[in-house]
Amino acid sequence: MSDRCIAEVFPPGEFIKEELEARGWSSADLAEIVGCHPSMIDEIITGKISINYETAEALGEAFGTSAQYWMNLESAYKLHYLAVG
Repeated sequence: MSDRCIAEVFPPGEFIKEELEARGWSSADLAEIVGCHPSMIDEIITGKISINYETAEALGEAFGTSAQYWMNLESAYKLHYLAVG
């Protein structure tokens, strides 16, 4: 089992950044859609703040996904860094 390789885990903000680029949206556009201040979106993208359930619900509505999707990304990211950090 010494050949095990740890999977690379990305912060949820990376997924948001990719979605914004794919849709041609700015963080201010997303902030307006989800009803928050643009700095909150920027802080999620940069990993300064975590996604909570309310934010996950809003992101799910904005991107056509579930809140669970965003909570899973957040949980996986946190668990990965607890394990290796």
